[in-house]
Amino acid sequence: MSCRGETLVEVVVALLLLTVGALALAAGIGQAQHARRLAASSALALATAEAWLETWRAGPTRGAAAEASEVSRGPWRGLLKWQTGSPSQCVESAWVSVTAADVAVELSSRRFLTFGAGCDP
Repeated sequence: MSCRGETLVEVVVALLLLTVGALALAAGIGQAQHARRLAASSALALATAEAWLETWRAGPTRGAAAEASEVSRGPWRGLLKWQTGSPSQCVESAWVSVTAADVAVELSSRRFLTFGAGCDP
């Protein structure tokens, strides 16, 4: 059996390695929290834009129009902008954008009208 023990240099090196590992772990946790917040914000913005488009698809024709309004879901806040138009007699299009502090989502859609002159059902 050896009675040598640990030297002060070995203890300092071990503590240095432990400190570097702890700092790397803390940085990784910070990055993960930021990515989670960004993903949650993106999902809420996308859900808001999709909900608006679904309501537009199911509703009456709007013609050409544009508007913006603030939207919120719990503590999340964003700005919803939309624009509709009629590129042809039997087609209506919509563009919707939702922007929040750290994310922006844009979606567009078209619907084909089955009524009116020249629009066959």
